[in-house]
Amino acid sequence: MQPSQLPDESQGAVPADIQARVMAAVLDELSRWGVERFSVEALAERHHLDAATIYRYWGDRQRLIVDAALGEFESLRLGTDTGSLRGDLLALTRNITDHISTEIGRAFLRAMVMDLRGRHDKDTRLAIWRDHFTVVRAVMDRARERGELRDGVNTLAATQIVLSPIYIRALYSDDAIEDGYYEAIADLAWHALARR
Repeated sequence: MQPSQLPDESQGAVPADIQARVMAAVLDELSRWGVERFSVEALAERHHLDAATIYRYWGDRQRLIVDAALGEFESLRLGTDTGSLRGDLLALTRNITDHISTEIGRAFLRAMVMDLRGRHDKDTRLAIWRDHFTVVRAVMDRARERGELRDGVNTLAATQIVLSPIYIRALYSDDAIEDGYYEAIADLAWHALARR
């Protein structure tokens, strides 16, 4: 079957059992093969799924990968509205650390930063990192509204200050990220971003 560019909207929401089986298979495939070698047909064969059903609900491989990533990263948003910039940064760095400390979280992170040979893979990565950016931007926007953010803060730079140290550590080490580390990152980010 040829993949469509858009899922069949007439199918409605993906049934929960199909969603669960397909998403688990996507995460397994990405952790084993990365983005470049990800194939709907191979996924379907290895995990005893129907490729036509996958294409019917997701449309193409990019949307399938992005949906899996967004589901995995939804936990980053939880509890990050604490009422203060410092509290939000601490909650965000804890959520990021908790997520990438799991086997799937670390494997998924590594799958997202490997080889950039395919244009579609670059687009997939950009869609996923855009979602990360929106989580940090929400923290920055709330701080700005409360008057806690210093003037001239570049939101992209702020995002990189928060995410990069934790992601770099997870990419290059399999060691657990201890509480003190994410707390130090939150504190450094707060000192860089907060109005004095």
